[in-house]
Amino acid sequence: MNPTPSRRVRREPGEGLLAFFLLLPAAALLLGVLLFPMLTTFRDSLYLNKLTEPWLTGFVGLKQYAQMLGDARFGAALRNTLFFGVLTVGGSFLVGVPMALAAHLPSRARDVARVALLLPWAMPPVITGLIFAWLFNAQYGVFNDLLVRAGIIQEPLRWLSTPGLSVLAMVLTIVWKTSSFVALIVLGGLQGIPKEMIEAAQVDGATPTQTFFRVILPLLAPSLAVAFIFRTISAVQVFDIPYTFIQQAPAQGLLETLGVYIYRTGIEFLDFGYAAALSVALFALSLAVTAVYVRFVRDGGNS
Repeated sequence: MNPTPSRRVRREPGEGLLAFFLLLPAAALLLGVLLFPMLTTFRDSLYLNKLTEPWLTGFVGLKQYAQMLGDARFGAALRNTLFFGVLTVGGSFLVGVPMALAAHLPSRARDVARVALLLPWAMPPVITGLIFAWLFNAQYGVFNDLLVRAGIIQEPLRWLSTPGLSVLAMVLTIVWKTSSFVALIVLGGLQGIPKEMIEAAQVDGATPTQTFFRVILPLLAPSLAVAFIFRTISAVQVFDIPYTFIQQAPAQGLLETLGVYIYRTGIEFLDFGYAAALSVALFALSLAVTAVYVRFVRDGGNS
């Protein structure tokens, strides 16, 4: 009888030390790129540093965090950020998942669909905002021209100067930009599903709809969770497209997100201390969202 092999893998005495030294450069890089700026930003948030009032400087502790509680503009920016986050994350999944399915299914249009996935993702957000601001222009915008030609509207809509329409225009722009990211993540998950499982479901008589909801969708859960986490974090930190639209739209209060407010506080109002406190608040919000999703995914995987 052959002896049962031991499951424990013996490690050489120097393997642990070697692994430590191999990971040390990457850890040092992460500390330098991530941890140091975070600590510096938190330190700056404890000091008053406003260039328009240079005579007022010094340590103020948590005073600037207390200032946020009474800052109506901060509250509006936070509400806008959460509002746009819910709409754009949901919209990016409603558009991105069908795009991924179209790019995965064997057809003549598959290659065209895959190229269409890369275009929005590869385009810089600022360029995307400028292009869509031009497309939504009331005088020479393409969208108004198409709607008028189709008979849907009689007169051109003032997308960027009407509060409700400006919000809708920005949501559509962000969804167009970010749905390709969701589609790429989901497409990677689809590529990893064994064909044998789908063929087995078809042999058992499952319809395409039943195959999707009972076989494909459960296997896509990890990919959907990853896309959901990254998309939500980017939605909380969104800056480029809202800032571009604000330059064109009079209704700035409805479009200003927390990222835009931080930029304007630091760069336009020259209040670096308060901008640092707002940045810490944005980081805390991103961390809280990530922790909730990670906890949800972990509990779902253990259930």
